[in-house]
This record gives sequence, C-alpha cells and structure tokens, in this order.
Amino acid sequence: MAINRTLRERGEAPFPSCLVFGQVPSLAYRFALVPGLADPHGLQPVVFIDDHSEKEVLPVASNLDRFFDAYARSIESFTVGGTPSPDAWDDMDFPRFEPERVAEDTALVEMMREGRFDGLVTRDAESQRWMRQVLGL
Repeated sequence: MAINRTLRERGEAPFPSCLVFGQVPSLAYRFALVPGLADPHGLQPVVFIDDHSEKEVLPVASNLDRFFDAYARSIESFTVGGTPSPDAWDDMDFPRFEPERVAEDTALVEMMREGRFDGLVTRDAESQRWMRQVLGL
C-alpha cells in the first residue's frame, strides 16, 4: 500500500514498525499490523493509531482474525435496535469506548502484561487509563 511508504517516509513513530491496513474514513484513525511482534506462527498483533498531532497508539488485537471479530461485534452491538443515522457512526469509536471487548483477547492481554508493546504504546494519561482498563487494573 502506498500509504505505508508515505507514512514511513515521515519517519514518525510508530509507522516505521507498522503496516497500516485500514483507516476510518475522513479521520486520521488507522489500524496496523506490527510484524516485529509476530508470534511463532507468524500472526501479527494489531494496533490502533490516532494519527493526529497528539499521536495515540493502543494495542487492540493479538492477530488480524481477533481484530476483525472484535470490530465486527462492536459494529453489530452499535446497530442493535435499528439502523443508526449516518451521523451516528461518528459516535462509534472502536477501540476507545470498548476496552472490555479488547480485554476478551486473552493472548493480547498476555502480550500487554509481558510488556511486548512497551515503547510502541503512547504514555499519555488517556492511553495509560485505557491500558489499565484492558488489563483489569
């Protein structure tokens, strides 16, 4: 994807260590694989990147299958009871509003406890609060 080349050329963390595969339309929210953290089977964890001026990086899944499962369930729970208006989609902010759903990925939680994402996850108060919620602290 050309976006990966462009982001890597900027030289800003975390892009040199990530492969972006998705973006929320009209926002600088991206989802990316982290090849350097692949498990023995080659499965790579997924991170959420808020690419605004105050970057935020959060681990969201232990692999791509777990990401799509959690993301799909998030969308399904958001649409229960009818069809949301087009503007309502702006309120669906996965993963920020769903640390409990992310915490269901026990392999991801174990990776977080082992410190595998240290140096990649942002250290601001909001990111750290979210991390504590996922870890059940």
